[in-house]
Amino acid sequence: MWRTAPSEAEWQSGVETQSDAETQSDAERRLVPGQVHLWRASLDLPSGRTRELERFLSPDELARAKRFVVRSARDRYTIARAVLRNILARYVSEAPADLRFSYTEYGKPRLARPATSPAFNVSHSHDLAVYALTAGQPVGVDVEYLHRRAIVDRLKIAHRFFSDREYNALAAMPPYRRDHAFLACWTRKEAFVKAIGQGLSCPLDQFDVTVGPDEPAELLATHWDVSDAQRWSMASIDPGPDYIGALAVKTGDVRLSFWQWDHGQFT
Repeated sequence: MWRTAPSEAEWQSGVETQSDAETQSDAERRLVPGQVHLWRASLDLPSGRTRELERFLSPDELARAKRFVVRSARDRYTIARAVLRNILARYVSEAPADLRFSYTEYGKPRLARPATSPAFNVSHSHDLAVYALTAGQPVGVDVEYLHRRAIVDRLKIAHRFFSDREYNALAAMPPYRRDHAFLACWTRKEAFVKAIGQGLSCPLDQFDVTVGPDEPAELLATHWDVSDAQRWSMASIDPGPDYIGALAVKTGDVRLSFWQWDHGQFT
């Protein structure tokens, strides 16, 4: 566990100027065990600019983009993948379009090469994406838009999917706090299942996290191994106004760096 959410000032610009290019580049590309680099990026670009970013995507990514029926969802997927490729390219010294991905049996992506590639995870909601990179430690990140309309009672969803411990904590809260607390709990659980690489194939009621948005994010227990929670760190992150997020990484001593992607940096 570590301190929560970065302040707005901690999200550093990823822009390299001529005077600091060498220092900035070295800082961005240096990942050591126990360190997490968090990047955030806007997914809001004019449609013409979005089409220009298709040059970074592979044929299978372009095919997936075309399957989105809603144009805004298609554009956001395209931008998110182009940003991912450009960020990763800074760490492995390859052209963004040349990067190749492989996928686990649960669909979690990883770089096919080189062998020393960073581990990474991506989450996007509404018009914001967050990227987490480590020196190989399993990592998961989740971000949610706070003002997404709740179609179903959050408490009913929690009763169905959360652990008894989490549900009871949520139910004990006054109704006006439950929506925010539900999303805090949800992002923490999502970050963890993404980090272990199983996604929602991992039953969400088989591990416990803290629920309150004002509580430090923490993996309290895993029901399959009483000692497993001690191997993980978890944190709340503040991706920006109107968003909530969480990060999980399989390591104890963690240092965070926060970076802001600038769309002017596409190569």
